[in-house]
Amino acid sequence: MPVPTGYKVHMGVSLFLAGLAATAVVLTLLPGRAVVPEAAAFTLFGLMFPLFGGAVLRCHRVGLPTRGPDFLLALWLTPRWLRAAAGALVAVVVLCVAIGGAPAAGQPERTAEGYYLTHRGGREPVSRAVYESALKSGVRWFDAGATFFLAVSAVTVAAAHRAEEETLAGRRGARGDA
Repeated sequence: MPVPTGYKVHMGVSLFLAGLAATAVVLTLLPGRAVVPEAAAFTLFGLMFPLFGGAVLRCHRVGLPTRGPDFLLALWLTPRWLRAAAGALVAVVVLCVAIGGAPAAGQPERTAEGYYLTHRGGREPVSRAVYESALKSGVRWFDAGATFFLAVSAVTVAAAHRAEEETLAGRRGARGDA
């Protein structure tokens, strides 16, 4: 049976945004100023919540558990190309986070007097290069999380579709329809 349009759109949008978030993470490794504006990076992070929440709700609607070994098996039984695409995006992001290093030691702040990192009420003056590195680090970590959850969202929607198909097939079999 073909995949309904709602599922296709949800999977496609989730994978597309996961790709955009992964691209934002990769671009943080370039030298110099941040290529991706913080607002764009945080928008991708914010879009993760309704898409992931919608995927979990689709699972609950069809009775698919969203934790434990049954859920992992359901994710494993999704199409191989989808698992490969989602896994590749997550692997690239994990590699970039490992290369990029730990997050900055404070929140970057720019004032008329210069560049600072604020941490626990203290304000430490830093160079422009350290300030820009801290900005890129924030984008990297936010969008790494967004990539992971958006990729999992796409696979979760596919698992929910498969569970719905199995439920419908069971009902047809019980009624005697073929």
